[in-house]
Amino acid sequence: MTKLIEIEPGSVSSSLPEATFRVRHHLADHPLFQLDRLARLAASLPADRIEFNGPVEPNQDPDLTPSNGMTPEETVRRIEHAKSWMVIKNAESDPEYKALLDACLDQAAEQTDGLMGGALDRQAFIFVTSPGNVTPFHSDPEQNFLLQIRGSKRMSLFDHRDREVVSAEDSELFPGKHRNLPYCDEFEAKATHQHIEPGEGIFVPIFDPHWVKNGEAVSISFSITWQTEETQRLVKLSYVNAVLRKFGWPQAPAGTDETWDWVKIAAYQALRPVYDAAKKLLGDRRKALAIFLGRKATGAAA
Repeated sequence: MTKLIEIEPGSVSSSLPEATFRVRHHLADHPLFQLDRLARLAASLPADRIEFNGPVEPNQDPDLTPSNGMTPEETVRRIEHAKSWMVIKNAESDPEYKALLDACLDQAAEQTDGLMGGALDRQAFIFVTSPGNVTPFHSDPEQNFLLQIRGSKRMSLFDHRDREVVSAEDSELFPGKHRNLPYCDEFEAKATHQHIEPGEGIFVPIFDPHWVKNGEAVSISFSITWQTEETQRLVKLSYVNAVLRKFGWPQAPAGTDETWDWVKIAAYQALRPVYDAAKKLLGDRRKALAIFLGRKATGAAA
């Protein structure tokens, strides 16, 4: 059977790779990535599962992101001339895309002798981008294979531990915090630059910030993401460290003190359900945060 995704032997030496590596795949002609099928997928999903906009820059202020004035379905069908960027989130809610996501991740586990096994919280994102458009500088709290289906892209990828690129505060997660990060052109000297064409893909390590420039044709990319028990732990610590910073107690990175890390995780697991319940009851994230942090800290989280 033809492999959907191919990982070069020796590319993966741990369950949490800290460096990017390239892969190949056989999805470029897959019918699920035809524009008509993607337009139908976009039309079928709730509004909060689709994000799309007009032209942006790497250092995009999320509060000033321009609209393109179209519906998600129209954006896909007119993407060649729409000057737009779109991501279809949680494509795995459609059974056909879920089957494809699972097959890719299961094959990745097989080819890495289980190092990339145990994939939890599996999610699929599909990026549909007009020629020349940009995905702003940001980071993601999961492991990710970005597979290029149509067109080409260039990614500038950075080490999330480099404090000259991203501060400790900016690297931490917080409820309602936007993924976009501050960027300047001087960062490029520290970037790992990856150019991917159809049939090619790259692994993006958890938290590593990056921005993407589309080529001169319409681009379609399939992003398959997952968590492991280890990455879930890191995500929880990031949230707790961000909250403690709001109280004026900045924390050392995860792994500095294992005992203290486990205390933080226990606190997260006890308090997160309470926060989620308060948010649902009050219908407002800021009001829920105010219960835990007070007015001043809540305002700082915007």
